[in-house]
Amino acid sequence: MVRLIGTVLVVSLALLFSSSFAHANSAELLTFDGLQNNQLVGNFYNGGGMPSTPNYGVSFSSNVFALLPVSRGGTGDFAPDPTASPAIFFNGIGANVTGTMNVANGFSSGINFFYTAAFTETVKIWSGANGTGTVLATMTLAANDGGCSPPAYCHWTNVGLALPSGATAGSVTFTGMGNGAGIADITLGQSITGIPEPSSIYLLGTGLMGLCSQRMRRLLGM
Repeated sequence: MVRLIGTVLVVSLALLFSSSFAHANSAELLTFDGLQNNQLVGNFYNGGGMPSTPNYGVSFSSNVFALLPVSRGGTGDFAPDPTASPAIFFNGIGANVTGTMNVANGFSSGINFFYTAAFTETVKIWSGANGTGTVLATMTLAANDGGCSPPAYCHWTNVGLALPSGATAGSVTFTGMGNGAGIADITLGQSITGIPEPSSIYLLGTGLMGLCSQRMRRLLGM
């Protein structure tokens, strides 16, 4: 009986760790954690971040800045995003301001992110750097700030955009009203979010561990 319980415990732990590693390695998640309010994003994910910041070879145009909500000591009039990390916005005047994200190593499958916006925004994925080459996919982001006061931006909407099979993208452009939208928690390499959440295999692992614990208590007369 003790050997059986030990085996179940080992299998449970293996399932938990394997699900965590599989999820972590499936895509690249950019939370912008560590950026300060109104800090230029630039090469934060291209070797210019903190020692703990991954170098994904991802850089942003000179008009892309980080913003923290007021609730976290920043100046952003928006509710915290799903990971309570900084959002990014595109500084400029007018309705055709474009912020660019370059991915030096390219990415496939798709992209996912959360957004909050007062105006319609257009997202395009390009085959080349700096919004050049072929447009591989396009998405329109609808304004989602209805019923917000305060903060002015109280809704975060999750969206994903899949790439054609076999396509590799080199950049993403976000175009719309300057300072009219925030983007957070960008996942590169898949069209679903990379924010960790319990999976079925995780729940299976925790269930087995619970069963093992119950058997141990009975065995020990507890």
